[in-house]
Amino acid sequence: MCFADPNQGTASADYIAEKQLGTKIAVIYRNDDVYSSGIYEKFKAQAETKGLEIVSATTFTDASSNDFSVQLGEAKNAGADLLFLPIYYQPASLILKQASDMGYTPTVFGVDGMDGILTLEGFDTSLAEGVMLLTPFNADAEDAKTQSFVNKYKEQFGDVPNQFAADAYDCIYAYKAALEAAGATADKTAEELCDLMIQAFPSLTFDGLTGNGVTWDSTGAVSKSPKGMIIENGTYVGL
Repeated sequence: MCFADPNQGTASADYIAEKQLGTKIAVIYRNDDVYSSGIYEKFKAQAETKGLEIVSATTFTDASSNDFSVQLGEAKNAGADLLFLPIYYQPASLILKQASDMGYTPTVFGVDGMDGILTLEGFDTSLAEGVMLLTPFNADAEDAKTQSFVNKYKEQFGDVPNQFAADAYDCIYAYKAALEAAGATADKTAEELCDLMIQAFPSLTFDGLTGNGVTWDSTGAVSKSPKGMIIENGTYVGL
């Protein structure tokens, strides 16, 4: 039950502008991935309306996701004080390591794909200190629903759940709510169930781990509010 990818770009630009997190922005995104490139395009458009200056925008592909020296060098030389990373946590971990190695310490801002970086095997989590991101889920939240999920997840898998796990969990219960609202029965065909879901979701409001008052539009795109987080001492803290 993920965000509509491009919307994260708009929300990130809004957040950076409102919180005045940076004046000169560099972006590193993956141009052979619709998730990353879609977020970047929306971010670029919204950044312009918010008066944010993008001084460097560089790309990589899946095949070139090991060496970011060129991209980081361009960002550093352009004087970027904020690095926006609309990418997943695996390449982000390498960028943080390589930026540290070259003595480049901009503010780093990511999106929901970066959630999971703290549990990446072999990654020095101190490199993520101060990283900010928008994500729909915080495993350190103290509400009963979140803590129950986190504790049961730890018992079963021996690890702390990230937003991908929470989104998947919410998907199951959102479908359950939609099936119940539509009056679906076991004798329905797969096609009939799909039609019922298309009808049910636009009128459904759902409270889950990744948001309260979650809704869907007629295309099936979910609407929920992201949470601004900063990594401090190896945990997520709300901004």
